[in-house]
Amino acid sequence: MAATCFTVLPSSLSFNSDIQSSSFPSITSSSFSGGIIFRPHIHFLSLSSLFSPCCASSSSSSNFSRRRFRTVVRAASDYYSTLGVSRSAGIKEIKAAYRKLARQYHPDVNKEPGATEKFKEISAAYEVLSDDKKRSLYDQFGEAGVKSSMGGDAGTYTTNPFDLFETFFGASMGGFSGMDQTAFRAGRRATVTKGEDLRYDMALEFSESIFGAEKEFELSHLETCEDCAGTGAKVGSKMRICSSCGGRGQVMRTEQTPFGLFSQVSVCPTCRGSGEAISDYCGKCGGEGRVRVRKDIKLKVPPGVSSGSILRVTREGDAGPQGGPPGDLYVYLEVKEMPEIQRDGINLRSTLSISYLEAILGAIVKVKTVEGNIDLEVPPGTQPGDVLVLAKKGAPKLNRPSIRGDHLFDVNVAIPRTISVKERELLEELAVLRIIPTSRLRPRPTAQPPIESSEEQTNTETGKAEESEDPDGLWGKLKNFAGSVANGALKWLRDNL
Repeated sequence: MAATCFTVLPSSLSFNSDIQSSSFPSITSSSFSGGIIFRPHIHFLSLSSLFSPCCASSSSSSNFSRRRFRTVVRAASDYYSTLGVSRSAGIKEIKAAYRKLARQYHPDVNKEPGATEKFKEISAAYEVLSDDKKRSLYDQFGEAGVKSSMGGDAGTYTTNPFDLFETFFGASMGGFSGMDQTAFRAGRRATVTKGEDLRYDMALEFSESIFGAEKEFELSHLETCEDCAGTGAKVGSKMRICSSCGGRGQVMRTEQTPFGLFSQVSVCPTCRGSGEAISDYCGKCGGEGRVRVRKDIKLKVPPGVSSGSILRVTREGDAGPQGGPPGDLYVYLEVKEMPEIQRDGINLRSTLSISYLEAILGAIVKVKTVEGNIDLEVPPGTQPGDVLVLAKKGAPKLNRPSIRGDHLFDVNVAIPRTISVKERELLEELAVLRIIPTSRLRPRPTAQPPIESSEEQTNTETGKAEESEDPDGLWGKLKNFAGSVANGALKWLRDNL
């Protein structure tokens, strides 16, 4: 940026009000020494003034020698001057100027310091002057008016200058010699999109959730088309610049509102942000770049999973558009319940029912576990609600199978509602031994005599009838017994008296 230094005489400094241009006024002065006339544009780069007594009158030289000062004013460059065209230049002249300067100052061709900034300025000037609406705003309000209408600050580029260059010259960069095309295209905005994630629900047996399993299932998902490698274009065909966005991958919509012009930038719906359009579609995928296939998936379920666990299978989701990476597959697990065994974290729980005699005397019972039937020792004197433990027979900890829980058994003592007479007699004897007060015992029920058969009843009744019919026989026997007793008593008296 050049700066002009000159010396002026303040006593004779004056400016007239002549306007040289309808759009951008210039300033005319004829009072400088030598009658110099200068007409700077309103968008001047810099202006420096150095007051010096060299041209002053002798009467005021001493004052100016003590009042030296320097004034510098800076503003943005003129777009027309940047491209080197006049204000009345047509679009063809503007394009020709941009083509020449862009080739000259492109960073991949010009390695001199400041070439990149110059290239950006040229691109910004061409972006405005090649658009009729932007050019009209610039001619009326200058660069500040253009930037404010686009919602940006001064010096902000609404379009990537490298995207603009590729749009103008094409993907081949106009056949530049010595240009690194790979480095140039690396500046484009990445449009690679990851594919969608998928979900698959799987049911597991209870034992499979404890010990793990290997499952295989069929999945339908999108894969990258092998014929076109995801581009959607037919093999051998060439891509063309998108006509909707001009290769920028973005479209801008400007609306006039009471508050001014508002611009909204969005991804181009035609090329989906790539800046290129397909001229001849692939016959296999129809231009989508993806095809739906069915695939067998093998999944290893780790030990210790439970209902609600989620397993992630990377890169087994849908393939991304335009050759993008595939998404992931998420497998949601649902474990079937087992009636006898319940899950409690890494521990397992079951209910064990035993008789009161087994609870008193102790026993060894068979219990069901995830490893099959195992003997469990019930210690004597086990109380209802006690918990018996089988160590290391529970579920393993997820991702740490060496840590395993226990199998817990909640004891339930079964008390019989009815017992036999013999059992009651034995229990009463036990109660006496345990010194249980008899008042707390329930009275023993009276044993009912056995019911005789009808024949026995008939014989008994017949005997009674015979006795009633022959009373002398019975009395005779009693008399004989009484007589023998009396005779014995008399004999004993005679012998002893």
